Amino acid sequence: MWLKFWGVRGSIPTPGPRTVRYGGNTLCIEVRCGDTLIILDAGSGIRELGNALMAARKPVVAHLLISHTHWDHVQGFPFFVPFYVKGTVLDIYGCHGADKTLEEILVGQMALPYFPVSLKEGSAQIHFHELDVGEFMIQDVRVTTIFSNHPGLCLAYRLEWGGKSLVYLSDNEAYHQLATRPDAERASDIVADQTGVIDPRLAQFALEADLLIADSPYDAEEYKQRRGWGHSCVDDVVSIALDARAKRLAIFHHDPSHSDEKVDDMVAHGRTLISEREAALECFGAQEGMEITL
Repeated sequence: MWLKFWGVRGSIPTPGPRTVRYGGNTLCIEVRCGDTLIILDAGSGIRELGNALMAARKPVVAHLLISHTHWDHVQGFPFFVPFYVKGTVLDIYGCHGADKTLEEILVGQMALPYFPVSLKEGSAQIHFHELDVGEFMIQDVRVTTIFSNHPGLCLAYRLEWGGKSLVYLSDNEAYHQLATRPDAERASDIVADQTGVIDPRLAQFALEADLLIADSPYDAEEYKQRRGWGHSCVDDVVSIALDARAKRLAIFHHDPSHSDEKVDDMVAHGRTLISEREAALECFGAQEGMEITL
């Protein structure tokens, strides 16, 4: 199993000198399991991925797993060049939105008031798959899903292939969330569980993962002001990874206000926490262009 980070930033693209090392593109990861191409999320990073795929001069057959349809996870899709090329086959997976299907949401993003080309004008062959919590196969790759703790509906993915496992836990709060109403969609409709007990589903989902890519845009002080927003702090993510006995932890979904130096500090803090537990967990900050072989 091989992967490459094409976008690691949360919320909004942040180009500029403060974010050069970690990168400013929003979320997108390329995963290769043998001949199977899986793409995790379609933030602005998917544009460069599409260009790289086209440079290979081979038909693109890909499986795009979308965690949820907040803008930073889908905003790059209209700029994914293979979508406009005949011969491309693209299977898109994700959960049904609050009031629209996955297809309707992506169609809406490319409607005329927002974009000059409609989804129907692409030349790729597209198949939509709406998911729930469970397990399914993409060729010989086993994919398992759970709902993460995030406003609206958001999926976490676990990929297993060749004896290796990758867990993608983007946009997740470490604690259970209590909706103030059944159809809560906005952050203001959600409050974090204040019991102080980390959601046990998360460590179980990431159990013995070779790599856990985890949403952790905040330090502990920042998180105090952002409870219920659907994101985690480094301290809690390290706890989840340690409880899961994961081998590697990638700090991911960097906050748009954080410089490279701030992310360095957060990674260093995570490593200190791991050292205090005398654990062997490897912790690092996800960077654009970083390639990992499991």
